[in-house]
Amino acid sequence: MKKLFYLLILTTFILPSCQPEQKYLTVEEIKKEEADIVKVLYAYNKASEDKNFAELLKTLADSVVFFGSDQGEVIKTFADYKDAIQKQWEEYEYTKYGEITDLFIALDNKATIASVIYGVPLEAKLKNGIQEDVFLRASRTLRKQNEKWVIVSGITSIPRAKPVVQPQNTAQ
Repeated sequence: MKKLFYLLILTTFILPSCQPEQKYLTVEEIKKEEADIVKVLYAYNKASEDKNFAELLKTLADSVVFFGSDQGEVIKTFADYKDAIQKQWEEYEYTKYGEITDLFIALDNKATIASVIYGVPLEAKLKNGIQEDVFLRASRTLRKQNEKWVIVSGITSIPRAKPVVQPQNTAQ
């Protein structure tokens, strides 16, 4: 019984020391991961501009969820995603994304999941001739899948413009 007690005590102290050491990313590793994530965002935008579904799929995880601008737009399957993106592509003559701004990326300690928020200008022309120039605010969740970053979920919105306050003329 005494041997069992000592074995239990010894195991309690030795086993935790055998656990792999928690590895934290260096500043350089974080910058590389963030750069790789930004490449995925640009690749997604480029594939969308080119109306290239095969290239778009390369930026997506094996399952995705996208939230649209209203309650009815919740995309949970690739079939729904393909239908939604195809309808979007049919409405527009072209779309052109600008440079990503206001970038925020939060990574977990092992760089396996990332939360990303950013802004991006979008120039688009509808097939009916209407030109749209908007600023989009996007949120994406990415994860490492087979050693590469892919988009798991996202939501995009058009932020309200700041109200323009006209100075009042107080001198009368």
